[in-house]
Amino acid sequence: MRESIICVGQMAGEPYRFPETGTPVYSYEELCYYLSRHMIFYLYSLPEEELLLYIREELGMEKLYRQLSRYTDPGRDQMKYFAALFREGNYFSEEEIRRILDEYRDLKNTSYALQCKWTGDELLKAGRASAAIYHYQEALRTEEMNRSETGSVYHNMALAKSRLFRFEDAGIDFVKAYQYAGDEESLFGYFGIVAFTEDLARAREEMETFQISELSMEAFENRFADIADDFACSGQAEMHRKIEYLQQSGREEEAKNRYAHLVRRLQTDFRPEMEQPDEKKDTQRMELVV
Repeated sequence: MRESIICVGQMAGEPYRFPETGTPVYSYEELCYYLSRHMIFYLYSLPEEELLLYIREELGMEKLYRQLSRYTDPGRDQMKYFAALFREGNYFSEEEIRRILDEYRDLKNTSYALQCKWTGDELLKAGRASAAIYHYQEALRTEEMNRSETGSVYHNMALAKSRLFRFEDAGIDFVKAYQYAGDEESLFGYFGIVAFTEDLARAREEMETFQISELSMEAFENRFADIADDFACSGQAEMHRKIEYLQQSGREEEAKNRYAHLVRRLQTDFRPEMEQPDEKKDTQRMELVV
């Protein structure tokens, strides 16, 4: 079920779109809701100055604009910026504001490695796979994490690379994730990569290297079969079958045009913020490891 936000203030004619995730907001209430859940992006910098202009020109909040302008100096306390923003429109209660700011303080006191990991997680949820990979790599460079945390970074980085069709690299990261954390979810990721790029027989052979139980092997195969069945019923699979039919019928030009259309559809699905910023697509088959 989606959450609803009651907006009582002025609605903007055009949205402000946050550069980190591409999320659009049209009101002060939406602005507060978004920022309270994405404070991880503002540990070392404040929202861009364009947001201040949006608050003044689109939302008509001149007083808030002047207040926030006093706190944009990098040397000032960032918490004062967010406290002023959250208090002006009475969207949050004082208790909620204190909780949000306490969470923000906790985030700032967390290790840099975990800050990078959590930032990458938020970017991956938003479909920004390339940006997520950068932050995962930054987390790994610090050598500040334990084995479980390192494993979760490799796992989520593998998901990001899969979203970019970098299957060989993703497979390597899934294996590293399993070696660090021992989570079979990562091993299933590797199994799925091999089964998808080669075949099930090869995937089973690879699993023998890790000496997993026959029960786990059956679970992997059944889970992959469910994913394959879902794909077989998808619009993409239907398009692929039509392309194959056209090729077999000697209608190469029509097959080529349909293939180009399929590629454009895939690019749109896997890069929603770049090509269709207002649409949210669920293209992940595996969950992030927290």
